[in-house]
Amino acid sequence: MGEHKPALRSLRRRIFDILERDLPGDHIADAVHYILIAVVLLSVGGAVLATVPSLQLREKWWFHWGEFSALIIFTVEYGVRLWVAPEHPLRKRLKPLVARARYAVTAPALIDLAAILPWFVALISEFDVHALLVLRLLRFLKLARYSSGFNALYLAVRRERYALLSCLIILWTGVLMAATAMYLIERNVQPDKFGSIPEAMWWAITTLTTVGYGDVVPVTNLGRVVGAITMVSGLMMLALPIAIIASSFSEVISKHNFVVTFSMISRLPPFSDLEAPVLGDILPLLNSRSFDRGHHVVRQGETAAHLFVVLQGRLEMEGEEGTRSLGPGDVFGLLPGHTKASLLPVRAVIKTKILAIEENELHMLALRHPAVMGRLAAAARDRDPEA
Repeated sequence: MGEHKPALRSLRRRIFDILERDLPGDHIADAVHYILIAVVLLSVGGAVLATVPSLQLREKWWFHWGEFSALIIFTVEYGVRLWVAPEHPLRKRLKPLVARARYAVTAPALIDLAAILPWFVALISEFDVHALLVLRLLRFLKLARYSSGFNALYLAVRRERYALLSCLIILWTGVLMAATAMYLIERNVQPDKFGSIPEAMWWAITTLTTVGYGDVVPVTNLGRVVGAITMVSGLMMLALPIAIIASSFSEVISKHNFVVTFSMISRLPPFSDLEAPVLGDILPLLNSRSFDRGHHVVRQGETAAHLFVVLQGRLEMEGEEGTRSLGPGDVFGLLPGHTKASLLPVRAVIKTKILAIEENELHMLALRHPAVMGRLAAAARDRDPEA
């Protein structure tokens, strides 16, 4: 019954907004955000310094109180996040218990659990809490939730996952070929190191990755030639995934001035009440942009190349009939079938955040989700009748 009380639902929604930090300008959410980051850093730093014998931190009463306080904070955070899980747009249509169960098996929830698990394991068993130091240091992974850099790296790897998989296949092909060659050449000379292909693969891996531990080296002239070819090949093979990730990461950073979440877009009228799979398809298409007061989003006569949705702030569109105001949820810019060659000038009245969809991605959206495209078109025409 409590799940349906309006006051309780309102409180749960407010706490969800604070923890997810989805409402721009929410100072309470900002404070909670930075407090949790500080606790993570202090906790991890304390766990690392506790291994220094000369500091004798384990003998300090304030160190134990600090660790206990961090444990309480992380435990409360984990419990509260479980409670507010049904407020997430992807789980809103599920029963509360089902929504919480699905959240509990997500990577962020498992990391949160790992952050508090060692202490509770030590309470109910004979293990020393310090013996579980590795699990305590997993608290550092909690920073991924608060860092836009981690999110950008995840998006970069996700976008290029098929190319990276191809690079991995090429790398393992090189390992197998190099190991086979060395097995044929050196198996009689060094049977303890190249007596089988799996044994030779250790040398191939360390050589292709340019690590070269030196514990296994060819001694024949032909083996050294194969080793030289393997080293040069390794440089080229490793350069491929590095270049792919670096290029993709740079592109993601240039297109995303801030992280866009499901909760952010689900509040906007064009995307409200959409099913979770639809939101999941739309989110990767949205590029985020921030504009300071007075900066132009669109300049006079600029060719239409994006569709824009206002996330936060206020803009002014200058037209023949005067100046129109644009706020959160308003849509302007390019639409499929748009006949205008240029857009009306638009500038930021205050610091504004917008979402942009590129032309090719806009056509993809129109093909996959025409109903969503219809919503965007209707919203754009409300603001610009000539669109």
